[in-house]
Amino acid sequence: MDRIAVIAGAGEFPRLFVREARKRGVEPVVVALQEEADPAIEEEAEQVHWMPLGKVGRLLKLLSREKVTRAVVAGKVHKVRIFRDFRPDVKTLTLLWGLRDRKDDTIMLKVAEILAQEGIELLPQTTYMDEYLPGAGVFTKRQPTDEERSDVSFGAEIARSMGELDIGQTVVVKRGAVLAVEAIEGTDQAIRRGGSLGNGDVVVVKVAKPRQDLRFDVPAVGLDTIVACLDARARVLAIEGGKTFFFQQDEAVALADRHNLTILAF
Repeated sequence: MDRIAVIAGAGEFPRLFVREARKRGVEPVVVALQEEADPAIEEEAEQVHWMPLGKVGRLLKLLSREKVTRAVVAGKVHKVRIFRDFRPDVKTLTLLWGLRDRKDDTIMLKVAEILAQEGIELLPQTTYMDEYLPGAGVFTKRQPTDEERSDVSFGAEIARSMGELDIGQTVVVKRGAVLAVEAIEGTDQAIRRGGSLGNGDVVVVKVAKPRQDLRFDVPAVGLDTIVACLDARARVLAIEGGKTFFFQQDEAVALADRHNLTILAF
């Protein structure tokens, strides 16, 4: 049977990827990152190996032992952990030592390079996942107002600029003003911060980076994103169609409809 390593972080993505791989007769070998991956991943995959963050050397030994030649990174890693409980092994320290900065793309490009040196190809996160990349349209009952559409266009321009700098992919705007830009804290906290600063009625925009590497960091929204938008009293959540994963779509849209939140892809 064909096999693929799934380096599983937080969120719904790893579980969904495992399901889609198995539908296609591909056996997932899951490397679940401790304190990130959902323990429910064990219900989806027969092989799950739990591993602390920062153990690249151990990861390479495991993949070599399992004779895996393809891998995918699925789910997010809360980057703030690098400054808290991060205990890297020698291989990871070597990796980090030679980097020009600690931006997401810089780190992941180096990881991809190291995997390639070991004969392991890092595949796009979109592998097997096309159905979770919706096209343009409004998903909810409520349509955006003209002012909100204007804020979506404005926010998309700002978010792409931030993505170009590899800072973040989400911005919160209101009436042509930028309230919050996603940085190391992640999307949900940025949304809540922007909603608080704008006193609600904000527009949240999430885009792909202008030169998005599909092997990592493809933007994603799901039920947790909707909860964050409701906490922020947002009026609109806008994503880039065809380039953003929308997980738990039915549940997310139903929750948004109950609270008069517009979700759209542009």
